[in-house]
Amino acid sequence: MISAEQGYSLLREDGDSALGLDQEAFLETIREDWPEAKAFLKDLVEENSFTLNPDGVRKNSETIIRQFASFNFSTRVLPSTLDGAGEHLILDSGGEGVPVLLVSHLDTVYPPEEQAAAFLGWDDLNDRIEGPGTYDIKGGTVAMWLMLRCLHQHRPDLFARHRWILAWNAAEERLCEDFSSAVLALLPSEPLACLVFEGDNRSQDGHEVLCGRSGIARFRLCVHGKSAHSGNSHSAGVNAIVRIAELVGRIAGLTDYERFTTVNVGVIRGGLTTNRVPDRAEILFEVRYRDRAHFEEIQSTLHALQHVGSTDHPGASVVLETLQEIPAWVESPGTLALARFWQDAGQICGHPVTLGIRSGLSDANFFSPHVRTLDGLGPRGGNSHSVVNEGGRPRITEFVDQNSFLTKSLINALGLANLLASPKGDGRPTT
Repeated sequence: MISAEQGYSLLREDGDSALGLDQEAFLETIREDWPEAKAFLKDLVEENSFTLNPDGVRKNSETIIRQFASFNFSTRVLPSTLDGAGEHLILDSGGEGVPVLLVSHLDTVYPPEEQAAAFLGWDDLNDRIEGPGTYDIKGGTVAMWLMLRCLHQHRPDLFARHRWILAWNAAEERLCEDFSSAVLALLPSEPLACLVFEGDNRSQDGHEVLCGRSGIARFRLCVHGKSAHSGNSHSAGVNAIVRIAELVGRIAGLTDYERFTTVNVGVIRGGLTTNRVPDRAEILFEVRYRDRAHFEEIQSTLHALQHVGSTDHPGASVVLETLQEIPAWVESPGTLALARFWQDAGQICGHPVTLGIRSGLSDANFFSPHVRTLDGLGPRGGNSHSVVNEGGRPRITEFVDQNSFLTKSLINALGLANLLASPKGDGRPTT
C-alpha cells in the first residue's frame, strides 16, 4: 500500500483543480440556499424520529425525499433488522459513473415523550439552535443537501459524471450492522469514497473531519452464587451481589485514558428481596478502544476473572459473555488522502480543517473496512444525546451552530469537487 502523501499526489495528477474556481460563487449559492435549508432542518427536528418510533422515522424519510426531489433520484426503502425500528432510506441517481456514497441517519435517541417534554420549541434567532437531532445528525443531512446543490450548480459536469448513492440508516443509534451490509450489496462497483455526515466537533476556530473512530465491545458478566434464608441460613448462602461488587471496581479500573481505552459498567442487576441471599447478579459493560493490542490484553484479563476464586465467597462462579464487538476504524492512507482535499479547501477558504479521531462510533466503523471513508462532514455543534434539568423541567441541550453550515458546506463542496476532478480516468483513487 502506498502512503497517504503518494495517494494524494496520484489523486491530484492530471486533474483540473476545483479550488481554482471562484469560492465566492460557491459561498453565494450556499447563502442563497440557507433559508430553505434552515426550513428543512426545522421540519426534520420538529418530527420525532426516535429509533423505535417507526412512524416518525418514516415521516423524516418523506421530508428528505421531498427536499432532494429536484435531483430526480430514485427512492428505495429497506427494512431494518432491529425489531421495532423504521426503514432505511436509499436515494440513487443511477447511471454508469463511479459511485459516490453519502451517509447519514434518520433516528435520534430521544423518545417521543421526552422530546415533547424537553424540547422547548424551534428558535433560530441566535447563532446556536438547540433541539433533538440538530447536531446528531439532522444537521448533517441538511449539510449534505447544501453541498450537492452547490456542486450541481457550479460543476454539473462532475455531478453528471458520477453515480450518487445517498443512504440513511434508520437505526444508527443502536449500531445495527444490517444497514452497511445492505447498502454495500446495492453498490454496482467500489465507490470513489464514502462520506459520512456526522457532526463537526470543533469549536469556533476551525473545522474537523474524522479519519478514525474507536471500536467497542459489549459484555455481560454473571455471578452465580447460592440462595439461602437471610436469617436462619445466611452462612449457607453465597451472595452473588457481594461477589460481583468486588469485580466491578476491578473491571472499571481497566480504563486507561492515555491509551484512549475506557471501560464503563453501565448496568447492574441482582436479587429479588432483602430476606434472601441472592444467587445471581449481573453487570453489563462496554470497552471502547483504539489500540487493538490493548483491547486484546483487556479481553485476556476479563476472561481470567472466570477462574479467579474468592476466599470470602467460595462456591461463586463467574461467567463472561461477549454481546457485541465492532472493530475500531483505524486511519488509513486512503482516508488520509481523501482528508487532504478537505484540508486544502479549508486553507483556501480561511477555515482550517484538522483531522480527528473520536471515541463515539458511527456508520463509518462499518463502511471503512470496505470503502475509503471520511466522517464528520456535518456542521459544528455539541451536547449530542443531552438533557439537563432546569428548575424542575427537562431541556434538550443538543445544539448546532448556524454559521457553521455555511463554512462547512463551502469546504465540503470545494473539497468534493476537487476530489471528483482530480483522479485520472474513471475517478478512482489508487490507494
